[in-house]
Amino acid sequence: MVASLLRRLLSCHPLAGPGLLALGLLAGLWVGWSWFLNRPTGHPSERVTVEAGMNARGIGLRLEERGLVRSGNLFAVMARLRGLEGRLQAGTYRLDGHRTTAGMVEDLLQSPIQTARVTIPEGLSRHEVAGLLDRAGVVDSAAFVTATGDSALTRRLGIAAPTLEGYLFPETYVLAQGSGAEEVARTMVAQFGEVMAPHLRGRLPALGLTLHQAVTLASIVEREAKVQAERPVIAGVFLRRLRLAIKLESCATVEFALGVHKDHLSNVDIQVESLYNTYRYPGLPPGPIANPGRAALAATLFPVESEFLFFVARGDGTHIFSHTRQEHERAKQKVRQLARREAR
Repeated sequence: MVASLLRRLLSCHPLAGPGLLALGLLAGLWVGWSWFLNRPTGHPSERVTVEAGMNARGIGLRLEERGLVRSGNLFAVMARLRGLEGRLQAGTYRLDGHRTTAGMVEDLLQSPIQTARVTIPEGLSRHEVAGLLDRAGVVDSAAFVTATGDSALTRRLGIAAPTLEGYLFPETYVLAQGSGAEEVARTMVAQFGEVMAPHLRGRLPALGLTLHQAVTLASIVEREAKVQAERPVIAGVFLRRLRLAIKLESCATVEFALGVHKDHLSNVDIQVESLYNTYRYPGLPPGPIANPGRAALAATLFPVESEFLFFVARGDGTHIFSHTRQEHERAKQKVRQLARREAR
């Protein structure tokens, strides 16, 4: 249609000829192709970060990689023709693939959304993660707890568990303030998926564990181990106890059942009625007790094989490992004696 209109106009021009007609046809084709590339991609909205120093072409190519525009080069041409390249600011923006490329240029002229850099430490529960995110102004803690406890969301994210406990990967994130709880949860679970790559998941059959069981065990290792070198040893102790059908007797699982941290558990504490109490119930608890990091996951997948069946904390972050319960009782007595001596 554009080419037909140009042809009619050119036929009336006294200088019209084959060369000018060809030029007109090329112009018409360019206009038509640009119209096609300007159309929305239909990609769902997502956050895109523009780094300082990025030019229009760099921004356009990033949008093209994300599926938000059909042509990064067309984005750059539109920004330059309108003299807008110098007005595109660094920052994080929420962009929608239902907008045209021209509309995307306009959207990037708006003020970027405010972001917060948040570091999620290893070993926090999802409730603790929720509190940290709330204090950073990212998301309401109650909304995050509700979202991460929604079994429908866990299914949509491909997690075979009732909650996302254990799958909110500890990492440093740059998150938009006022984000939706589900969006933040998705980001953290996606990071977990990247870390637990297929070659690591391939270790599970040799250990006789499902992914959920491995994450559960890694969460216990995370809460029990303080020294990096001891993580694989502690993981090996727990795996050996599982194979021998000996209760794990993990203080960390009792603390999770109690809902509070205690420096020392009493005999009453370890009798608490909960499936998470590994002093009362054999095997692994129903699910993770925290969100383990890379080191704890690696220790669980690549444990140190040993004859140890017990360990007790010295109080300085390290543990005394024992082969028998008699050795273990002597080790505990030694730790108590040292504690009394230091308290004097």
